[in-house]
Amino acid sequence: MVPRAPVGAANARWARSVATAELAAVWQVPRLALASPRLLARRRATGPVVVLPGRGVGDASTSALRAYLTALGYRCRGWGLGLNDGEVARLARAVVPLLEREAERAGAPVGLVGQSMGGTVAREVARARPELVSRIITLGSPLLGSRSSRPLTRPVTAIYSEVDRIVPPSWAVRSHPLVEHVEVTSTHFGMGIDPDVWRIVADRLATPVGVPPVP
Repeated sequence: MVPRAPVGAANARWARSVATAELAAVWQVPRLALASPRLLARRRATGPVVVLPGRGVGDASTSALRAYLTALGYRCRGWGLGLNDGEVARLARAVVPLLEREAERAGAPVGLVGQSMGGTVAREVARARPELVSRIITLGSPLLGSRSSRPLTRPVTAIYSEVDRIVPPSWAVRSHPLVEHVEVTSTHFGMGIDPDVWRIVADRLATPVGVPPVP
């Protein structure tokens, strides 16, 4: 979900400011390289994890994060549904058969990690089929009105950034007893390759549900 652009002459300025801010994501690459030894030393665990991509992109956009989680011992995979077209309700239904297979194979519920609109889809899946989901971690994900009659019953870690020009904090943060909000300094697109985000994702996935995370 992208904020409505201003009309008139301000539109070009708005587009340039967004592009400039989000191009800063390229600086995450050297940071990630420098942080690799520490990231690989994070707590290791096992279990199924599915990573859902943001709007307009597919599994290739989450390949680096998935490779990292696989290196930590998780059975991690993409969603295999092609590009995220933003149809949240339809995509949530389409993810369910994958989670059923992964949960049955592992004998355990699945951790969901969703970037941007992928996190919105993850929350809807957890509302519809909470027994298939262990926890949800969202990266710069917009809060959209849910069409599900079920309340959210699985823990959520919502990662957001004050410098996100695509999904600002006001779109990503909402008080809820099961939602933990964690602020980072990444741009929107940079969250998928930000070492701070990777550390948070790894730590939360390794923390048993019901146990407070270590700061």
